[in-house]
Amino acid sequence: MYIACPKCDTNFMVLPEQIGNFGRKVKCSKCAHIWHQKLTSQLKMEPLVMNFDNSYTPPVIGNGVNLPALLPIKIPEYLYFLPFILIGLIITLTIILFPNIYGIDSALNHSKLNIKDIHVESQKELGKVIISYKVMNSSPKNIQMPLVRIRLIDKNSRPVKSYVEDKTNVTLLPNQYVNIKTEFVAVPASTKNLDITLGNRLDFILR
Repeated sequence: MYIACPKCDTNFMVLPEQIGNFGRKVKCSKCAHIWHQKLTSQLKMEPLVMNFDNSYTPPVIGNGVNLPALLPIKIPEYLYFLPFILIGLIITLTIILFPNIYGIDSALNHSKLNIKDIHVESQKELGKVIISYKVMNSSPKNIQMPLVRIRLIDKNSRPVKSYVEDKTNVTLLPNQYVNIKTEFVAVPASTKNLDITLGNRLDFILR
């Protein structure tokens, strides 16, 4: 195929395989102009099948014709860092989703905090439900209170009401507990179960 320098109109002959389907930068050997050359619309580069026998003769190009300098295809710098970014992302997601693998204790699976003495008071005539419970620190060290998510679940295991209690300003001493009371109004009649979960906002999004 023939290509022409956009600046000085010098013609060059190259192989389509040298340009490639996505094009490449070339430099005019006459005026040193650089441009991005694409395959012409009439050309479609097909896979090159070579039979390595004695009858094969490589094509000769540029016999008496000036050839352009084919500049190396430049890879964007961010692509060099992409594998490291992907590996870091995979490790981060693994730590979040499976903290026990790395010995990290997620608040959602905190074995040192226990929810006790759950009491549910239903005022059907007002469509109100009041839930009382304790969060107790059963470990020998101080623990910062996580968020507490309370959900009302219907018979199809779908949450119909949800509320997050923020007591993160409280530090529980060993064997200390905190009383929490949560009130729901306009509770649907389809409510059947209750779910109380300790964690942080990311835990609640992922699980």
